Amino acid sequence: MHRKLFAASFSLVACASLASAQQTLSYDDDPNQSNFTWSGSTSLGAIVGNPSNAFQIDGTTSVSIAPVGGFGYGSVALVGGDSFTVTDIHGKIANVLPFLPPLATVDVLGLHLSPSSPTFAVDPITNAFTTTVTLTALSGTLVVTPLGGSAQVSDLTGQASTPSAASGTIGTSISLGSSFLAMPVSSTFPFSDPASGLTGTLTVAGTLTSIWTLPFPTHYCTAKTNSQGCVPAIAQNGLPFYSIPQPFLVTAGLVLNNKFGLLFYGSTPASQPFQGGTLCVKSPLKRLPVQNSGGNPPPNDCSGGFLVDFNARIQGGIDPNLVPGRVVCAQWWYRDSGFAAPNNTGLTDALQFTIAP
Repeated sequence: MHRKLFAASFSLVACASLASAQQTLSYDDDPNQSNFTWSGSTSLGAIVGNPSNAFQIDGTTSVSIAPVGGFGYGSVALVGGDSFTVTDIHGKIANVLPFLPPLATVDVLGLHLSPSSPTFAVDPITNAFTTTVTLTALSGTLVVTPLGGSAQVSDLTGQASTPSAASGTIGTSISLGSSFLAMPVSSTFPFSDPASGLTGTLTVAGTLTSIWTLPFPTHYCTAKTNSQGCVPAIAQNGLPFYSIPQPFLVTAGLVLNNKFGLLFYGSTPASQPFQGGTLCVKSPLKRLPVQNSGGNPPPNDCSGGFLVDFNARIQGGIDPNLVPGRVVCAQWWYRDSGFAAPNNTGLTDALQFTIAP
């Protein structure tokens, strides 16, 4: 009986599959922790710092994540981003006679890099991984100025490093509500300057440290004032994790007592008229099992409430689309016989949250 009533009430919003389970997260590169050095060799000799060979990496790194067997980092790949050097790279080829000017200066200006890798597995105990990494220049300029000559400028866009082995860690910090990536990198770029005839390689080496911070759950939309004059409210306690076995409670308060209701969710917010209130989640929707609001014995008052551990839903594998990086929008719905049909229902405001690995 109750299932038929709920199905009829939600005839406007079909229960259908959400989007693809694989998600791409944008990690922020931490320049304070991403310290690199460069070294180089050429047909004229070694490239040394002018004056320094140290730099940092800033920007973003894109990481594709798909869970496997209940582990949030089951299948991972580096799939791009925009990591740039701070500062520019300045080098020189020293003269064999140290009191003479350098044989040439070599400058790499405005270098932006995009990392990529094949899909790799992460150890669920240590969070360690091994893969191969390729760095591709999104932009940048190579300037070679030979002794006594004019500067020769080459566009580095599209130049790729030789694929190199990399071992690192990727995991989740519960206390910070974030995911971290720490990966030592050593990548070599071949280069040539046809005008001067100079050929060589440039190697960048250091540890890329990047962080994805879980957005804090946010409330949005407008609840429907119920027939007892109360404004029901959605609330949460905890954070949504795919791999961490701790609760993420999504609740409703100031609900009519002893009424049937449920939580429904989707991936996109909405704001459209629905049963005398506002539907705050765009179709397609998924519904959780029906609950009773409990509270005081009759007559009607606002002592009822609902509660669900959404992490149990995420980690239980019931919905394969609830994966790291997925945005979820949720709202509570319940019966309110104080209104005439078809508006004899109640609606809370809505909650939007993102699932952490």
